[in-house]
Amino acid sequence: MKDLIIKNGLVYDPLNKIDGEKKDIHIKNGVVVKKVNGDAKVIDASGMIIMPGGVDIHSHIAGAKVNLGRAFRPEDKLSEFNEKRTKLTRSGSGWSVPSTWVTGYRYAKLGYTTVVEPAMSLLKARHTHEEFLDIPIIDKAAFPLFGNNWFIMEYVKQKDYEKLAAYIAWILKATKGYAVKIVNPGGVENWAWGKNVNSLDDHVFHFEVTPREIVESLAKVNEMLKLPHTIHVHANNLGHPGNKEHTLENLFGEQFLEYKKNVGKWLPNPFK
Repeated sequence: MKDLIIKNGLVYDPLNKIDGEKKDIHIKNGVVVKKVNGDAKVIDASGMIIMPGGVDIHSHIAGAKVNLGRAFRPEDKLSEFNEKRTKLTRSGSGWSVPSTWVTGYRYAKLGYTTVVEPAMSLLKARHTHEEFLDIPIIDKAAFPLFGNNWFIMEYVKQKDYEKLAAYIAWILKATKGYAVKIVNPGGVENWAWGKNVNSLDDHVFHFEVTPREIVESLAKVNEMLKLPHTIHVHANNLGHPGNKEHTLENLFGEQFLEYKKNVGKWLPNPFK
């Protein structure tokens, strides 16, 4: 890889407290360095912004539900939503649910370098990765779904954290997943019986566990395994009126409950 110098651009880098300074960026073997020596390709970025690549940790870009979305939107294939083939890019289509190649091109135009698919069905993991292979330019990762898995709930019920950790580690390895995703914990299982859960302490039918126990157990095992990302939670009642309470309780647990019980009527809410 040839050395690279990006000159005359305005650099924004919050991590290094650089806020719109005109700087030259030197890159060697794909890594930013203080200075490169000798022959280097020079890019004049005058009038442009230079910043770290964007990372989107929650974007549905591949897998079963994305393809279902494509089936729901045949009008997405109309000519006005098509991307024409060029000397550098392939053709593609779609607006609300773009095709694979278009997904990569549009994210790259926005300055993103990494995008995460946050809800990978275990049985459809292979196809999710097949779609990843077709999405150009950006790096991809996927979060497998754990929050309503029967094995998970059985181990949570037994409080068998060693088996729970082993099962999660195996699933992550088998599906090439990156992190633990939890969607409406317990609620999706109750949907099978025409019901849902309305609080963190409602019971999941036939498993004798609660959403709170599922979330806390998976958080505990996530730390046991020293995974690189926290649990990724789609809280119960998401999108329903009043769901703020459930989200705050997920985030702060007993701390939020204590606030509601003792001081919520008199002091400003610190959890807004």
